[in-house]
Formats: sequence, structure tokens, C-alpha cells
Amino acid sequence: MFVIAKISVTLAMVVWLLRKKVQIGHAMLAGSIVLFLISSPTLGKADAAIQTTLREVGTWEVVFAMYFVMCLEHLLRTTGIIEGFMAAMKPLLRSDRVLLAFMPTFLGLLPSLGGAIFSAPMVEQASKKFSLSPEKKGAINYWFRHIWEYGNPIIPGVLLASQITGIPLGTFVANMIGYTLLALLLGVVFILTGKGFQSGPAVQNDSVKDLDCGKNQANYLKSRSPFHYFLLGVGPILVNIILVVAFDLSAALSMGIVVSGMVIILRFTRQQLVTMLREAFEKKILWGILGILFFQHVLTVSGIVQELIAFFQGTNIPVVVMLGLGSLIVALLTGSPQGAVAVIFPILSAFYPGNLETATVAYIMAIAGAMLSPAHLCLIVTAEYFKADLFKILKPVLLLEVMILTFMAVVHLI
Repeated sequence: MFVIAKISVTLAMVVWLLRKKVQIGHAMLAGSIVLFLISSPTLGKADAAIQTTLREVGTWEVVFAMYFVMCLEHLLRTTGIIEGFMAAMKPLLRSDRVLLAFMPTFLGLLPSLGGAIFSAPMVEQASKKFSLSPEKKGAINYWFRHIWEYGNPIIPGVLLASQITGIPLGTFVANMIGYTLLALLLGVVFILTGKGFQSGPAVQNDSVKDLDCGKNQANYLKSRSPFHYFLLGVGPILVNIILVVAFDLSAALSMGIVVSGMVIILRFTRQQLVTMLREAFEKKILWGILGILFFQHVLTVSGIVQELIAFFQGTNIPVVVMLGLGSLIVALLTGSPQGAVAVIFPILSAFYPGNLETATVAYIMAIAGAMLSPAHLCLIVTAEYFKADLFKILKPVLLLEVMILTFMAVVHLI
């Protein structure tokens, strides 16, 4: 029972720090130190945790994968490709209702902290022909942005879950992609319907050439056709998914190939390349990944995992149920799926190493907790932008998450 007290103290401190808006890297380091100090600390154990974190190839694969993701996000944003892509898609989609969901769905492919703020103005623009409440627009922006949390190989939670459990990234993504499709379907049926929607005229074709593109590539991009914008917008993300799933490349290598290709296609100058590499270096995110992986190794070298195994073996509660509920609670408190992955998945991996079914259950529970959390940064910025009631935005989200969890329980637990 003492092991539960040690884990509870550590978890409570990490959650408290995250709710106080402390960087996740700092919070996980503090949790690692506390856990280490209350678990028969020795210099040898500390050295083992540090050396394993820094020398393990998987650590740097995750770090470089996220760095290249941030390079791609910077590249697409600063060159005007995102805006051009959206303008080019309007005449193709021919529907403002479809465009409402498409905006946040597309931008959700590129993970970024509080990234819902980028798609919110686009949702606002596409909603002008409808009489939608601020809460309805907020729910559209919030839900469709996050449908990729399940099966996008460059989402931090997916990368970390694969790394910690030892499940190949392509295998994990292929198993989870069905939940992305389910989330999309449920969103269309339950969020893109109801009061406020009326059939409006087809969307006018905005001229891509009139778009205010990024300074560096203005002349190049403004001379492109809408089809070129489509390729420049979808191509990098699609190629990355194919390289990871079909060719089993690491996320770091595939993203490096994608970013290099885009730099060549867009004819970046040396100065532009240096600027991208510098500004994409988000220390908070990269430090957070290192903090999570270090916490994982501290759990192992401290002997906590072995104590937990012995404790759970003496209870009648199914371990998978406890791990799933743990993921839900941690994510609900922190507003972050990767927070739940950081705390729960090292324990899960000790009980069920490489077990795809258990990892799926725990990860889906983590997403549900994060999506329903008032601490979720995307929810906060969405509510602020639309001047909407945060908890009213969550009402349809709660319904959809209950449906997804019910489906998950039927498929994986019953």
C-alpha cells in the first residue's frame, strides 16, 4: 500500500504544477526528483536514469520528430501556404458547412500548443452565412481540430505512447486511425447539425492571387494555381503518414525528409532556412518531451514499477481498468493526453509490454479526459476567441466522448 502513497504524492504534485501552468518539462522533472527521493535513492540509480534517457536512441527520435514538426508548421504558416490552401479549397468544397469543419480539421494535422487559435478566425469567417451561437462555433473549432489525436504519427502523445510501450509507431497509428474516422463521423452527425444552419449560396471563389502570402515566397506562391496550393498544403502531411505507416520509417526521419523537400520546393534562401531552424526551436516543447521520458526511466530504476506490479497482483481489480481510469483522471486534471501518457504508460508498459489492446484503451481514455478538461489550452483559447461559455462548448463534446468510450469498451474490453 505504501507504493500507492508514493505514486499518489508524486502524481498530485505533477498535476498541481501543471494546473498552475508550470511547463510540463519542469513539472515532470520535479515529479521525478520527488519520486526518486522517496524511493531509496542512490547516486547509481540517478546516474542510470540520466544516462538511459540521454543515450537511448528513441529519446532523440521523438525530440527530432517534434522539432521537424515545428519546422513544418513554421514553414506553412510564414509562407502563406495555409491561407492559400484554405482560399483554394473554398470553390472545391462548395459548402460553408463543410468548410466549417475542414478548417480546424486540416490545421489539426499540425500539433501546436493552443493551436485552435489559428483555426478559430477561419471558422468565424466560414460561419458568417449561418446563425450559429458562439458555443456552436466553439464546439466546431474545438472538436474537429482534435480528431487527429488518435492516429496522427506526429502528435506528441502518439509518439510518446509508441516509444514508451515499444509498439511500432506504424502499428499503433494503423490501430488508432479508425477512431479518427469515428470522431469525424460523430462530429458531422451531432455538431454540424441543429439550429442555426440553413442552406446558403455556394461559397464564392476567392482569388488565391489576391491572398496576402508570406513575404519570402509571395511572388512564387501568388503565381501558383489552386491545385498547387492543395498539393503544398496536403502533400507534406500525407507523405509523412505514408512514410511512417507504409515504409515503417521513424517519425524523425520521415519529417526530416518532408521538411527538406519543402525547403527545396519553396526555394528557401540560406537566411530563410536559418530563420526557420531558429524560430522552430521551441524549448518548452522539447524540454517537456525530455522530462516525460526521464520520468519514465526514474520509475524503472527506483523500483516503483516492480512494487506496483506486486501490489496490483494482490488485488481483484483488473489492472487494465485501473490504468484506463488513471489515464482519464490524469488527462482530465492536466488537460493533456501526453501528461497521462507520461504518468500512466510507463506503468502500463511494465504490466503489458508491447500490448496494443491495453495501450489503445489507456490512450483513448487519455484523449477523452483531455477533451473534457477545462484546463485544455485549446478549449480556453477557443472560448475566449468566440466569447463563448466554456462549459456549454463541452456539452456536445461530452456526448461524443461517451459514444467513443462506449464503442471502445465494446471492442476492447467486453
